[in-house]
Amino acid sequence: MHPSPSSSSSSSPRRYKRYLSEETLERNRERSKKYYAQNRAKVLAKLKSNYARKREAETTAYCEKHRGFFLSYFHVDPLARPVASKDEAPASSPHHTTTTTTSTVNALDLAYILN
Repeated sequence: MHPSPSSSSSSSPRRYKRYLSEETLERNRERSKKYYAQNRAKVLAKLKSNYARKREAETTAYCEKHRGFFLSYFHVDPLARPVASKDEAPASSPHHTTTTTTSTVNALDLAYILN
């Protein structure tokens, strides 16, 4: 009634979880705290970049999964990037160009927010 040796060799061997002692866990915590204190900027930069990369991949996967729905229902392609087109003002009126220049500043631009 036991499985044959050939069938057990084809399946992956069972792995047992290693449990660390309390002193080893505490030593690892102290080492991590020390490393974080010395390399805080580097650690935070890596966390932010990984978060941004994973979020972008998740968003792309979601858009790809529901692309047919967006195209049929909203008539919008979620993967198409919007093209930033600058409206050209007529060259005949210089006053119109200055108002166009000030109106093209996006309210969410960092330079606009800081001014």
